[in-house]
Amino acid sequence: MSIIKEEFKLSASSLLRLPGFSLTVITTLAVTLAALAVVLNINYLVLTKPLPYPNADKLLVTDQSETINGETQYGFQILSAQYHIYRDEQYIDQMALLSLFGAKLRDLPNTPYLRGVRVTPEYFTMLDVPMHLGRAFNQQETINDKQRVVVLSFGAWQTHFGGDPQVIGSYTTLGNNKYQIIGVTASHFNAPEIFGNFPMDAWFSFDQEISRLNNWGSISGGVNGIAILKDGVSIDQANSALGEQINHLYQSRDDVAANTSIGTRFVPIKQKIVADSGEMALLLLAGVITLLFIAVTNICNLFLSRAVQKKRIMAIQAALGAKTQHIYLGMFSEALLLCLFACVFGLLIAGWSMVWLASDLQYMFPRMQHLTLDPVTISASVIVSVFISIVMAKLASQQVPYKQLNQTLQSSGKGTGAQISSLTRNALVALQVGLATALLLGASTVLSPAINKLVKDVGFNANNVNYLRVDTGNLNEGFHDVAQQVKSQLKSLPQVEGVALTRASPLHMGWENYLYDESNEMLGIVSVGFVDENNFDLLGIPMLEGRTFSRFQDAQNVPQEIIISKALAERLFKSESAIGQTLQATPNEPLTVVGVVGNIYVLDSNRDRYFEERYYLPFEAGSRLAMTIKHTGQLSKVQLVEVLKGVNPRLSVSYYQTLEHMLTVRLRAPKLVAILTISLIALALILAAAGIYGVLSYSVQMRRYELGIHLSLGAHTGHVIRMVLMQSMKPVLLGILIGSVLSYIGYLVGTRFLSMHITGEITVLLFAIPIIVGISTLACYLPVCSVVRADPLKSLRNE
Repeated sequence: MSIIKEEFKLSASSLLRLPGFSLTVITTLAVTLAALAVVLNINYLVLTKPLPYPNADKLLVTDQSETINGETQYGFQILSAQYHIYRDEQYIDQMALLSLFGAKLRDLPNTPYLRGVRVTPEYFTMLDVPMHLGRAFNQQETINDKQRVVVLSFGAWQTHFGGDPQVIGSYTTLGNNKYQIIGVTASHFNAPEIFGNFPMDAWFSFDQEISRLNNWGSISGGVNGIAILKDGVSIDQANSALGEQINHLYQSRDDVAANTSIGTRFVPIKQKIVADSGEMALLLLAGVITLLFIAVTNICNLFLSRAVQKKRIMAIQAALGAKTQHIYLGMFSEALLLCLFACVFGLLIAGWSMVWLASDLQYMFPRMQHLTLDPVTISASVIVSVFISIVMAKLASQQVPYKQLNQTLQSSGKGTGAQISSLTRNALVALQVGLATALLLGASTVLSPAINKLVKDVGFNANNVNYLRVDTGNLNEGFHDVAQQVKSQLKSLPQVEGVALTRASPLHMGWENYLYDESNEMLGIVSVGFVDENNFDLLGIPMLEGRTFSRFQDAQNVPQEIIISKALAERLFKSESAIGQTLQATPNEPLTVVGVVGNIYVLDSNRDRYFEERYYLPFEAGSRLAMTIKHTGQLSKVQLVEVLKGVNPRLSVSYYQTLEHMLTVRLRAPKLVAILTISLIALALILAAAGIYGVLSYSVQMRRYELGIHLSLGAHTGHVIRMVLMQSMKPVLLGILIGSVLSYIGYLVGTRFLSMHITGEITVLLFAIPIIVGISTLACYLPVCSVVRADPLKSLRNE
């Protein structure tokens, strides 16, 4: 132990005399370990860490399938079908029904919006929800009991009620109804992110009537269930039996469309929560591991050079009786000290990065509220650091074999007795270039679609356009007249250029609905929007064919018209004109196509893809009232409130935001993907360029005598540079070939064995390869340039 202690003291003293070497190693490894720690933590949370619920491995989400004309899609739920599954006792052991819901707290001055879900009492027992105050729902507060109770999250209780324990048992107005506050969840409880990654403010009871007979025509992405199957029942059995049952109920309706059917798909709850984010987590991990290999290769070159510097010292140690393990211990102690220092700094950087990135990462990955430097991440970072130390010491020791150390004392000092072999140097260059090429190619396949999403024209003008959603309170009639009055009053404001009534912003479109042809044949599930005649002109959506909706004043005589997007028109009518064709949003209610408008390209917030096929129906005022407002000057929320109250005192602002901001939020995930990928690429290229430059600079220094002779005998500078470049680029080209092969292998593994959606594009090759060649050429050129442009006699001196 005393020998080890003394060795570490000597190593520390030696490294302090080499600040450049030490700082380079520590900085390179610290940055890489920081990236590794963050990505490891993300992968641990997304893929590995168990869910904090009892029987988590048995919990299933009751997803549904919809088959239309032989094409099956998922994610569209029917509440009655979910209710039938909820009531089943043959296959279901336990089940909680869930439905997205939110409402404004009208008792508070700023009327904050509580976002949450309606749940049945089983939700709290199945997830073992810990309570800070009060209680959870009981069996008398379930479906069809018509009870209105609410459980608040700890955060909502603190924010909106000041942490007052007296709220338990009190009543508050949520939306248009009185709810009794019966409990507050514990601060550490995190609800399963079944509907997406958003903070849960409250859990509401089901207060509406639900049966197996109604609501079959209502499709929603906001209904699901959490279930545990009975012992001995497999997922396939439940899917088959319950799918057949709900499809039988579905088909028994009079207005069911031909060639359609529904089914069930029980999905493990973790699979539902993770969804496609697991693929992105693995891609990030692959990129960071590649970056780590590049950094290790870079550090390897530094340690090999360090081993050469210590060769004479180790020769003296060998002559004085030091054994092989003692010499290895000297290299290992230096490597371990540097790696542990790098690990500490890397973890500090990682901890700061996690705090900085946590809120943004929630748009990409679930469970990011737990992103922190946990023992798993710290242990993994320390293990990696120790392993790198062992590898570095081993590689460096192999370059200075014990049997030849005595010969080193006889070295002339002209550089011939202390060199890293040519094979090792070329292997280092080829390996760094290969890894950088593989990482660049792999990262580009992720970066390319992200960039495309960010730069793609959304298809409408969001400049100086705000979206306003109106809270109609307990207004029960006269919606049409109220909507027209609000529109008229807003248009009269001097800074308002135009107003269009709608039910949802152009980024959301409200919901998906069935679409039928004139023979009641199902054409698919399509995004639908309810807008008035001013909508397309206000948003700058081009009218490619036909006209906008007819203006109407009487709510009882809504024009039977429909406008469709270009993508939908091309699918339904091919090259034939769509104008005058008949479509139906509801069977036996024909609508005439009066216009075809340009496509809107807005990412779906949950499924990360575009829905270009859309249709629009004339705006009918109802309990959901919203509008888009184009303005030339500032339009404050206070002014809007005055206008709304002037029309009807029950009206208030539910949501008010610019379309530009809403679009920025919607594109947050691809933007973060682009930033992370570009950062990874930049770091990899910097490390690879530094490593290649270091190896080739060493190689050129070893050849300075040879190059000096060439120059002294009259060789032209350009000729010498070209000669060295051609020789130096051979391992670079070999590395590019190795990197391309590694990328192709990774593509095959990802697509065929891990079922990843990786798209290879020729533009990626055209982009990545020249960058690698350019950086490598520059790294090759600079070292030789510094030698050949100096006085040739200096290269011949014995220095």
